[in-house]
Amino acid sequence: MKRFVERLRRSEDGYTLIELIAALSLLSLVLGIIYATISFGMDAYGRVQAQNGLREDADSAMSAVMARLYAFGADEIGQAEEETGSGIVMKADADGGGQARSERVAIRRDAAGKGRLYIGDLPVELGSELATEGEERSAIELRCPDGGGACSSGLLEIRLRLLREADGRVYSLDLASKFGF
Repeated sequence: MKRFVERLRRSEDGYTLIELIAALSLLSLVLGIIYATISFGMDAYGRVQAQNGLREDADSAMSAVMARLYAFGADEIGQAEEETGSGIVMKADADGGGQARSERVAIRRDAAGKGRLYIGDLPVELGSELATEGEERSAIELRCPDGGGACSSGLLEIRLRLLREADGRVYSLDLASKFGF
């Protein structure tokens, strides 16, 4: 180590202009590559975060609908066309009190104009908005074996198009689920 220090001390000429330009060129090239890699990584991270949020919201919405459907114990389910969306009406026969129960599960716009999933009169809290217009809108549709508008057993088809804005871009996720009751 002592030899290297003595050699450096004896040679105090410094760098030539060519060496300095070459070193700065290599440094700018390396820093450019590092910057591009970091920017790409941050953009990819933002996209992944938005997509994961959409998936979590889709899972929450589907499990809320399924849990309410089975917890309510409907004797009959009917299609309920909403003015600003679609939905179903669950009906149960009178229990001991003699009062028939019914509850609506619907996709419609809230007061702010955003698409929301409602179970009863309460919105399901999601971090995303549901598309309520266009061909690829969110919908809850009932398929009865006899083709009618209400039945005690059939197929429930739920299509959700979730929208989330992040970093100035709108991300979307389409989910389709069918299950029988």
